[in-house]
Amino acid sequence: MHSKLGLQLHAATPADTKTLGEFYTSIATLGTIDVKIQRRPDYFSFYQKLGLTHKTYLIKDGNEVVGSATFLFKYLKFQNRNLKLAHACDLRISSNRKVVRSWSSFFQPILEELRKNENCDGFMTSINQTETQSMNAFIRPKLKRSTQPHYALSKTFNLVSVHGFFPLFYSVNKNIKVRPFLSSDKDSLKNYIKKNLNKYDYLPVSLSEDIDQYINDSLIYSWNQFYIALDHQENIVGCVHPVSSSLLQDYLPQDYSSQAHNLRQFLKAAQLFKFGRRLTRPYSRSQKQEALSFRLLHFLITDHPEVLNALIKTSYDTSVQNEFIIYAYETTEFQKRPPKFCIYSEIPYGLYSIESINREAPRELSLLNSNKFWLDFIWF
Repeated sequence: MHSKLGLQLHAATPADTKTLGEFYTSIATLGTIDVKIQRRPDYFSFYQKLGLTHKTYLIKDGNEVVGSATFLFKYLKFQNRNLKLAHACDLRISSNRKVVRSWSSFFQPILEELRKNENCDGFMTSINQTETQSMNAFIRPKLKRSTQPHYALSKTFNLVSVHGFFPLFYSVNKNIKVRPFLSSDKDSLKNYIKKNLNKYDYLPVSLSEDIDQYINDSLIYSWNQFYIALDHQENIVGCVHPVSSSLLQDYLPQDYSSQAHNLRQFLKAAQLFKFGRRLTRPYSRSQKQEALSFRLLHFLITDHPEVLNALIKTSYDTSVQNEFIIYAYETTEFQKRPPKFCIYSEIPYGLYSIESINREAPRELSLLNSNKFWLDFIWF
């Protein structure tokens, strides 16, 4: 336990789940859409579903929780080297003036403690670059403090949300067929995924070692949830595994920026004419907490943009009526740019290494690493 200015830092336990969950949901992240996140059935269930070990910390002012943060431990493959990284996420800080001034001073002791006790090789986090508060606090603070960790950009990527398709203009290549996975596809799909995984860094070691075991051990993946894309010769040329957002946690929109509000208004008309789906009303309008419904496209692997086009259309068509589609791609992956004539929005993200003062991040986490990163599980 560490303390400063009457604030105490504690490692959270399962007994903290109710208090921690209530505090976490009470703090909105501010960006293109201001969102509160709610965990079900308890706060720690999210990490259990991801299959990742973690360490969660609480900052308390007396008996009141005023801050929280989690580090997820990942064993990741970088070419021929494996690293154990701690991915910092779920940071929430109250408006308590005392904690706003001093919370960053807790971070360096935590990093050194995790480096020693958990044998971490490095630390990472992903930041929504439209969240001005996070960007100002971490990336471009007005005041540089000696206690503040150093953030260095490793990768940039975009989070794409697809909400519909313009009629008459949008089409799918007729030579590409997308269908649900069949048990007879298993060996060929495993070989296809394995061949493509060799192109990526930031790949879970367990996935690189045994794809079948990785899928079978997962609480969110299942072979029968895959869709595969086939060319005219019945060769696999792409695949995708949609994951429902409701399986992980609830995203509760509080308010929309002017840009997001305009999109929401347009989508109301698009839904009326049956070529799009509306966005959930924000709490500021309805005074009700309603969750956004979407599907995350994991294992999104394609041989060329026409395959991406077909996989996105199938994922959209097979989702329920109020869901939209989300996927992530690096800004240099031109073949994964949103297809023409679909209705979409993009949010820029940055993947950053975090280090204590006077320490260098592993070379694999620098911008010098031009290999593509496996983006599943990077943003939350």
